[in-house]
Amino acid sequence: MTSPVSVLLVDDHQVVLEGLDAVASLDPDIQVVGKSVSAVEGAQLVRSLQPDVAVFDVDFPGIDSFDVVPRVIRECPASRVVFLTAHLSDVFVHQAVQMDAHGYLLKDDSARTVFGAVKRVHHGEHAFSPAVLDRLSFDSASGRYAVKSDHKLFQFSLQQLAILRHLARGESVKQIALALGRSEKSIDSHKYRIMHTLGIHDRVELARYAIREGLSLV
Repeated sequence: MTSPVSVLLVDDHQVVLEGLDAVASLDPDIQVVGKSVSAVEGAQLVRSLQPDVAVFDVDFPGIDSFDVVPRVIRECPASRVVFLTAHLSDVFVHQAVQMDAHGYLLKDDSARTVFGAVKRVHHGEHAFSPAVLDRLSFDSASGRYAVKSDHKLFQFSLQQLAILRHLARGESVKQIALALGRSEKSIDSHKYRIMHTLGIHDRVELARYAIREGLSLV
């Protein structure tokens, strides 16, 4: 007999965690080894539990999944990450594939569909909801997915997009530096580089731009 797929669930809504856990308990091929309502704690649990698949929601108050998951993927390559979210946007999907997540699923999907995707991911496949897959192209030479659209924000690094998300929440440079574990000087430098690239001349206008482009998660 093969061992069940070990799964970590990370979502800031307890009812979502309980619902997914209840469905997983009916599937002998799935074993939920941990749950968390915090992206930060979820990242810590990936490191300690080393699950086969970690299922992260995208939006959390304060530090969100896009802040912590890139490092988790680098440090724990044996644990594959799948996003499960209500947010469907080209910028979010772009960030997910750029950080080498193995899936991007929508909360419109049933729990059974989600765990079916988790099993495929465990076996080396990628898993995307149909509406997400419609936005993607696949390069067979590199084995990588990319968003079909050519959004202006795609020119920025994952770190710069993270800074934009936090600016859209109205956070200060000091708050962003603490959240991302960077110096205030580094955050300030990135902020002005982003503003120059976008042709934006003040922070308020930059925050409005980020909100308008859907980068404000909460």
